[in-house]
Amino acid sequence: MPTISDQGVELWYEVSGKGPPLVLTGGFGLLHNQFDEVRALLSESFTVIDWNYRGCGRSDRAWTGAYTLERWVDDLKLILDHLKIDRPSLWATSTGARIGIRYAARFPDRVAKLLTYPTFKLARTGAGNRDLFADIGETYGYEALGRMFQWLGAAEHHVFSERGNRMAQFEAGCFAQNFSIPTMRLILATFSSTDLSSDVARLKCPAALLVGASGRLGAKATATAESISDFQRLKPGTPLITVENGGGTYCMIEEPYATAAAAIGWLKA
Repeated sequence: MPTISDQGVELWYEVSGKGPPLVLTGGFGLLHNQFDEVRALLSESFTVIDWNYRGCGRSDRAWTGAYTLERWVDDLKLILDHLKIDRPSLWATSTGARIGIRYAARFPDRVAKLLTYPTFKLARTGAGNRDLFADIGETYGYEALGRMFQWLGAAEHHVFSERGNRMAQFEAGCFAQNFSIPTMRLILATFSSTDLSSDVARLKCPAALLVGASGRLGAKATATAESISDFQRLKPGTPLITVENGGGTYCMIEEPYATAAAAIGWLKA
C-alpha cells in the first residue's frame, strides 16, 4: 500500500490505468470507494490517482493539528508532487467537491480540467445536518449512518428497494473503514463551514458539473438546482452533465457505465 510521509503522517494513494492523469476525490465516508464501480472503466482512458486526506481512510488517522480544507488541499499537492504529476484533471464529488474546487482555485496552472458536484457554499441547513449526522453516528453507529446517507444520495427508485438496502450496507462498511465516529463531527464541520463562492469565480480551468438527476441531492432537487445555478452564475459557461437514472451523488455507483461515459466524454473533449 503506497504512502508518502509528511512529518510522520502517512498519506495513502494508489495509481492505476494509463493515459492522462485523473485524480478522484470522493465524499465524506465513501472517499475512494465512491468510484469503485467506475475505476476500471476510467483506467482504460486515464492514469487514475486515488488518495485519502489525513484523518480518514487509509491515510493516518492520528493527527494532532486542525482539520482544515487547506490542510487537505496541501495533502493532495504533496501526493501529486511526489508522483511528479503537474496538470491532472480532477473529478471531485459530494463533500470532496470542496477539495477539488479549492485545489483548482489555489493552483490554476496545475489543473487541466475540473469535473465536480456543485457543493461549494454554506447551506441553510448545514450546521443542523452536521450535528444530526454526528448524533446519529454517535448513538446508533455506522449502519444507521449508511442508511441515512443512502437515503440522501441515491436515486428515488432505489431508496426502499433491495438494491438500496445493499447500497446502504456497502456504505456502512465503507464508513467503518474510512473514518472514526469520534472525529466525525470535526470533519463534517470543516466541510460545512466553508464558502467557496470566490474560489468558483476565479477558476481558470474548464469546469463541468456532473450530477445524478434523481434523489434528494439530485439535479432536480430544489437546493441542488439552486447550487447549480449559482455555480454557473459565478463561472459562466459551465455545462451541467446529468445522469438520468442515477442519484445526485450516487450516480457513479448506481449507473456506472452511463456515468463513466459522461465523465470520459467531457474530460477527453
